Amino acid sequence: MSEKKTSRDNSIVTDTSVLIEILENTPLGNKFFQKVLSSAQFQVFYIAPIIDTELKYILCRRKGYDNAIEIISDFLKGFKRYPEEKLRNEAAHLKCDFAISLADCYSLATAKLLDIPIYMKKEIEILKVFEKLSTCIKIKFIEDLT
Repeated sequence: MSEKKTSRDNSIVTDTSVLIEILENTPLGNKFFQKVLSSAQFQVFYIAPIIDTELKYILCRRKGYDNAIEIISDFLKGFKRYPEEKLRNEAAHLKCDFAISLADCYSLATAKLLDIPIYMKKEIEILKVFEKLSTCIKIKFIEDLT
């Protein structure tokens, strides 16, 4: 088996909403942490670079700027950031085709370009376009973890 194929088999993309669940120590976040992040099956965890910024501003509102920077920088040490310059065109294409947030477009573009699954939460804007979106991107919902 090729190295590229092997890395796809043990890699996923994680969206902001999933990471917020982990940071807030919710039951859903704990389940994702146990079933996915702690699983031997998955060893490489990708995020789009915009996720770093999103997490920092969300946490900044709750914990203050300096705390948010420190907490998120430490939290994301184990995640790989897919290069933003490689995502721009695909994210723009997704934004053009689907009425979803730009940040979601970047996360979805990461999954599409790497040809690996993305974990997201079941949010209305994604569910509205899920059928068409899932024809080109492997979307998994954390609510469906068993």
